[in-house]
Amino acid sequence: MDAILGLFGIVVGVLLGKLLELLHDEWRRRRKEIDMVFALHAEISAGWSHTGEISTTVDADYLLVNGAPVGPADRTDFVFDSLKADLSILPQPVIHTVVRYYRVVEQANLFVDFLEKPQFSRQDEAERRRFAEKVVAKLAEQDFAAAEALAALERYVETRGYEVPHASEALAARLSRISGAPAARQAQAV
Repeated sequence: MDAILGLFGIVVGVLLGKLLELLHDEWRRRRKEIDMVFALHAEISAGWSHTGEISTTVDADYLLVNGAPVGPADRTDFVFDSLKADLSILPQPVIHTVVRYYRVVEQANLFVDFLEKPQFSRQDEAERRRFAEKVVAKLAEQDFAAAEALAALERYVETRGYEVPHASEALAARLSRISGAPAARQAQAV
């Protein structure tokens, strides 16, 4: 009987050890998840400030006159790059908007890269204008995708009980400017 109790104690000990290990792993995963959400928020905020003012036909005109005033393509997204191999670390409520933002960023980078290629300069003025307007439209889409991703990240941070690194006031104003809708309505929609 003592042997059975001893064996039972060992089994319970092993099971409790495994349970504690699983709980600790889950705690570390949640901690990493929130850290990644905060890091992505910082990275997207920085990218968002880069494209915020490039979204009008005046910018397209300026682009045509000066070549590539939008600046070089921005490929400094090291936080997202570190997550690409395992997007499961991100919480489900933010994955769609975050991945969409980075996809639009890559498309915008490809457009900006084309401005420096000889093929662009060999096009006639009407073709260059059409492409310049596409670049500006893609940057405006990037601006909107950033606003959506930031809003999703902020909502998630808030639901987890952390202090939100608000971009919300700027977010509402930029959404209003992007869509032409009143800022208050856009802030509620996001």
